[in-house]
Amino acid sequence: MADNKMKAKVSRVSTVAPAIPTAKHSMFLSALDISKITCNNLGMLLFYKTTAGKDFPTVMEKLKTSLSLVLVDFYPFAGRLDTKGGECGRPEIDCNDEGVEFVEATIDIPFEDVEIDNFQHKNFFKELVQTGHAKDDDSLLSIQVTTFHGGGFCIGVNFHHVITDGNSFWCFMNSWAECSRGLPISKKPHHMRRVFQRDNKSLNFHVRAEEVVTDLIKEAHIFRYAQHNSLPIEYSENNSSAGDGSVESRKNTRIIQKSIKEETNLEISTFHFSEKLIQDLKERSGASTSFVAVAAQFWRCVMKAQQVPENKTVYFLVPVDFRGRVKPPLPPTYFGNCICVCIAGITAKQLLQKDIVFAAALIQELISSCASEVHLNNFVDFVESQLRRRNKDPTLRNVLSGYIGISGMSPKFPVYEIDHGWGRPVSVQAASLGGIGSMMMFPGREGGKSISLSTQLPRHQMETLKQILMVIPD
Repeated sequence: MADNKMKAKVSRVSTVAPAIPTAKHSMFLSALDISKITCNNLGMLLFYKTTAGKDFPTVMEKLKTSLSLVLVDFYPFAGRLDTKGGECGRPEIDCNDEGVEFVEATIDIPFEDVEIDNFQHKNFFKELVQTGHAKDDDSLLSIQVTTFHGGGFCIGVNFHHVITDGNSFWCFMNSWAECSRGLPISKKPHHMRRVFQRDNKSLNFHVRAEEVVTDLIKEAHIFRYAQHNSLPIEYSENNSSAGDGSVESRKNTRIIQKSIKEETNLEISTFHFSEKLIQDLKERSGASTSFVAVAAQFWRCVMKAQQVPENKTVYFLVPVDFRGRVKPPLPPTYFGNCICVCIAGITAKQLLQKDIVFAAALIQELISSCASEVHLNNFVDFVESQLRRRNKDPTLRNVLSGYIGISGMSPKFPVYEIDHGWGRPVSVQAASLGGIGSMMMFPGREGGKSISLSTQLPRHQMETLKQILMVIPD
């Protein structure tokens, strides 16, 4: 079995720049981008199974050559994040062709030891991607290719969330693979972030929690971004407003963040929902989509595993892609962040004592009611108003206090189509997760409509989750 304390040995570090120099300029960052500026970098692992006789030096050179080709179109990745300059001190991307870090490494572990348990997360997975950037590191993308003993390798990709969302990232990954196979890029990126630029500098927006009027879920709250001239009121179980920095809200947020940092016994596990299990969950929950059915099951089970006190507020956050929801629609290849976070809140008692039908209906209502252009525009204005207040963290960290379930990625992303010429990956997963109770969904390895879900919890809570997550509620 693989040793979880095993370290990867770096053999070479190089910088890959675009094959053709691109025009140097500063790229505007929209409010949707800047809302991700304080997020942790995202690390993805793609495992490829090859024969022992594979010529890995040739593999490395081919990957670097194709990376330089794809960076001609995806040139912002080769730039640097400028958090101090720009328009009135506004963060921006310095598109300067400085390049992308490319790390070549080996690890003395047989590939069979990694796949023996269906690629369950192991401690040494953090060795397969460059996640430990220094505070002053302004790079936006790094690649690490690690070969295993006897054959097989992993492509670890680490990128700053400020530059792109999941849709754009996987478009980049697919384009890189096309270049590796000698094909032209089929879906070239559209660089048009100024469509979200705002000229009105006087608006003041905050977050407000509105009680749901639908009978089935009328005790829940959905958060909306609204214009207001005064500081909003903190949301709690006894009112329906959300604050953006009340003393109690900040205190609770600090306590939760501190507990995450101090928790050293965290475990990441991946759960595989078969097409049959998802269909059963949809029928049991009344969900209209596979995502809603799995998300409802996860939200209830992860809160139960954490033993959340009944009177505490629990939240569910869903990122919604707005490329096709604005008028006129943006192209699917819009490059950048084009997601808006939609939030629902309810007490743990209300969530867990009610049927899974309740959780599914709330998530469905959350997506339906927030997936409008008005909601997106108000979110943009909310972030812009935070920036005008010189808030260096223009997010919802100081708004929400409680236990949060966060959905990331999507089971619709083409993660298993990234073929560089040596076959498709046999497993794709996150290198790490942002916090306790957060989760990421990917398409299932077995194909069809299956879904893989990864989450992170303290070990004793994970043991509870393993016993209940894959069981259809009575």
